[in-house]
Amino acid sequence: MPPLRAHTKSRNGCDQCRTRRVKCDEQGPPCTNCTNRGLECTYLKVAARTNRTPPSTSERSHGRSPVTTTGPPQANSYGIDNLELMHKFSTDTFQSLCVSDSETQIWQITIPRLALKNDYLMNGILALASMHIATSAEPAETLLYNDAGLQYYNRSLTPFRNAIDNITPQNCNAVFAHSIVMIAITIASPRLTATKDDTTSITENIVTLFELLQGVRKIMQVSQSWIKLELFSKGEFWKKTPEELDPDTESALVHLAALNDEVMVGIYSEQHRINREVISHLRHCYAKFARSPDPAPVLAWLARVEKEFVDSLRCRQPFSLLILMYWGVLLTELHGKRWWAKNSGRALIAELLDALRSGDPRWERALSWVERKMS
Repeated sequence: MPPLRAHTKSRNGCDQCRTRRVKCDEQGPPCTNCTNRGLECTYLKVAARTNRTPPSTSERSHGRSPVTTTGPPQANSYGIDNLELMHKFSTDTFQSLCVSDSETQIWQITIPRLALKNDYLMNGILALASMHIATSAEPAETLLYNDAGLQYYNRSLTPFRNAIDNITPQNCNAVFAHSIVMIAITIASPRLTATKDDTTSITENIVTLFELLQGVRKIMQVSQSWIKLELFSKGEFWKKTPEELDPDTESALVHLAALNDEVMVGIYSEQHRINREVISHLRHCYAKFARSPDPAPVLAWLARVEKEFVDSLRCRQPFSLLILMYWGVLLTELHGKRWWAKNSGRALIAELLDALRSGDPRWERALSWVERKMS
């Protein structure tokens, strides 16, 4: 009788290999199978390990009981220990999410405790911490930590969407916290969801973020009284306050609104109305940032826009892309203030300028203002 082969079934294989029922080397994304076939490699369906960890050879030989674990695995397929990432988040990374001293305890203590009961939030903060380490790691380790961050981020998406569809007083705080973490992750790595498909763009990733935040926006409207986390989007942010802008920015936004009046007419009347509101919200965020240069005004606009505006971005409606580029200028103001915003605004603007430069000649003044701000 030939000797029995060792059990080699992959337990954390990518979505493509699971669907095709083939063994995955779990080295992705992308794994070797997807690389060879030119397939998009994701780990969206990789569930957190909530069952018993298989006993080691030493445990079996000495009759020891295996350890039972709940929550994410102790290390991902890259061999990075979760304890290292949690330590990074709770001692350093959390500070980059705070917009005031009052939020320190929330991000350092309360949210990690929530993460112990909500796997998508745990995977989110581990993803952000891993990407943070990558910014100061040795070159040989940078890709390792960035890929680990991508793996954790992918794991968080499906359960996060499920939580949005089934919001309760018990999970609304975790959903709210994860939405902010997710924004930072997406801005930190504009090509976060890109794999072998090099056509994936930073604009597409921002639009995907918009779509996820639409669900969060509904949660904030429906379950406002449930949420106990006193973070930036609760309270007085959108209430009317005396707001002044520097003359240059004020002139640029007034021109953008006038351009909307000129271009989006006739059959575009409904889109004109939506754009007018979106530009008004953007001006509010510019003014708030002028008074308090922290991430709150930059991030708040993402969750404020209407679904119809997101749809127009998905269809790459040119004027909607122009408005998004004006938000990109505001995003560049966080460069040097938050590690996860480094160069992201410039990358978004460069991509949109390439797409819009040869468009409507009436936009020349608007595009020139953006280029001047970037110079």
